[in-house]
Amino acid sequence: MGITSCKSTPLAVEVDPLDILDSESAFYIAIPSNVDPDLIPRIIQNNVNGISEANARLLAGKINKVYCGLNHTKNKTSIQASFDAAIPQKYVSKVLNKNNGFSKRLFTAQKSANEYTVYANKNLELTFPSAKVLALGRDIDNVLQSYDNIFTSAEPDYSYLQYSNLNPQLYDFLHEAQDEIRFFANKPQSFLTILTGANLNLKLSSVKGTFVSDPKVENQYLVDLTFNFQNEKFLKAGKTLLSLAFGLTDSQTYTDNNNVLIIKGIKINKDSLYRLIKI
Repeated sequence: MGITSCKSTPLAVEVDPLDILDSESAFYIAIPSNVDPDLIPRIIQNNVNGISEANARLLAGKINKVYCGLNHTKNKTSIQASFDAAIPQKYVSKVLNKNNGFSKRLFTAQKSANEYTVYANKNLELTFPSAKVLALGRDIDNVLQSYDNIFTSAEPDYSYLQYSNLNPQLYDFLHEAQDEIRFFANKPQSFLTILTGANLNLKLSSVKGTFVSDPKVENQYLVDLTFNFQNEKFLKAGKTLLSLAFGLTDSQTYTDNNNVLIIKGIKINKDSLYRLIKI
């Protein structure tokens, strides 16, 4: 677990899991573990082949927050995820072993020559670069290189620096998620199609929003969405289409800065979010 061997480094910093995701995903989600007790176990069980529901929930109990970057094609979802976690080595060896179909390889970082263990199972790769960080999914070697660049940085107080490749607005919005699921779609068309089931032809720059569990309905989220249109003309047309797609009878709608539409209190079945991230 973590670095298997390395050259000594004069300084090492604690790496924030969000900093190691790349900027190649169409949309991003931050999931604090306290928002929906079923969501993180679903992510684990549906991405780690062969893991039981009991072990998935065991691992999920050691996770504080998940950051996911996702891309959708017609028949496939590509995920890149990093976890703020504290998973003991005994759980890693219990789950990621040959009996469950996992193999191991080493990744050697550039410059530092630090080595990290990568676990592989069919089309999935995952790694534990430290006791507090888990990463899985697409381009895991690049994720590890990003981790190592920060870990071996000459600046121990790296929180004041910007290592992330993500847009600063996207980064700050996700990083501040505490009591709600937050998402940011900088390629919003595919996001809306999956969420609504309708092919909405909207001229959007971005969509962001929050999900919280509805205290009155067990299998339902309350969703607030902010749509950033390319201009005011597209906002007027988009508002009508969105009202039809979401059935905004109980929602509150606002406009801001001529090209921003804010909708609060949308009621969405939890399966819509599970479908969005293909779990």
